[in-house]
Amino acid sequence: MNLRALCFVSMLMLSPVVTAIEVEGTRFDPTTRLSDSTLQLNGAGVRTRFIIKAYTVALYLGAPADSLDAAMGATGPKRIEIVPLMSFSATQFTEPLVKGMKKNLPPAEFEAMQPRIRAFVDDLMAVQEVKKGSRIGLEWLPGRGTRAVIDGKEVSKTVEGDDFYRALLAIWIGPKPTQDDLKQQLLGARQAQ
Repeated sequence: MNLRALCFVSMLMLSPVVTAIEVEGTRFDPTTRLSDSTLQLNGAGVRTRFIIKAYTVALYLGAPADSLDAAMGATGPKRIEIVPLMSFSATQFTEPLVKGMKKNLPPAEFEAMQPRIRAFVDDLMAVQEVKKGSRIGLEWLPGRGTRAVIDGKEVSKTVEGDDFYRALLAIWIGPKPTQDDLKQQLLGARQAQ
């Protein structure tokens, strides 16, 4: 083996292996692009309710994070990507979002955020139905705010304030997450089994 080939093989062996994660048949790529930034897959899992598997979800950040504070502290854009495993009405999709935000926010903060929450929910309600297999992105764009994207199409106006995106992230990785094991999967780069 010549020296050039030996160096190439050595570099491959020292480089971390970046692979996609598959959760319940949903593939999440190891990286994604958002607003001219490359985001890394922080973790992925499946949201279950009772025995029903509702959706798969992945967290993409600019740097690894093991807590809500670390996720919000990661510079650059952020994305929660949700892929429904069944179709939902807009109401079935938005009600748990609002409940999850309320559960993780102090009452006064939740009340103060109501106009932004209502505006965001109203935009999502206009979608009427979230179809099985759709790719839903809840995205944070620095200097702009939070937006919702479904299958690459922006479906909400941008909501200002990083506190709003923090409240959304808290649904899955906050102090009172929607599902404890899912929080660990999103923060630990582990795949749901």
